[in-house]
Amino acid sequence: MATDYDAPRRRAEDELETDSLEGLKAAEGQNPGLDDDGEIVEPFDLPAVDLSGEELNVTVVPKREDEFTCAECFLVQRRNRMSHTESDGSEICLDCA
Repeated sequence: MATDYDAPRRRAEDELETDSLEGLKAAEGQNPGLDDDGEIVEPFDLPAVDLSGEELNVTVVPKREDEFTCAECFLVQRRNRMSHTESDGSEICLDCA
């Protein structure tokens, strides 16, 4: 039998009856503090450091003749890291090939 990997998957909490108030309370009790994606929804406070006056000093070096930009990951890499060139002229690195 063929499997449709694009079909939505059912999770254990989806199996519970959530049409009634008791079902909703039971589903809520299973994963307190988590949202639907399983991420923690507690607030996260950043340290009280004022970075508004900070400046990031970075030297930008233009792409050299022996470098290319991968069409998949968009990283600039050396020519010896090139795997192949696509029919449309885009270059692919070894990691993305």
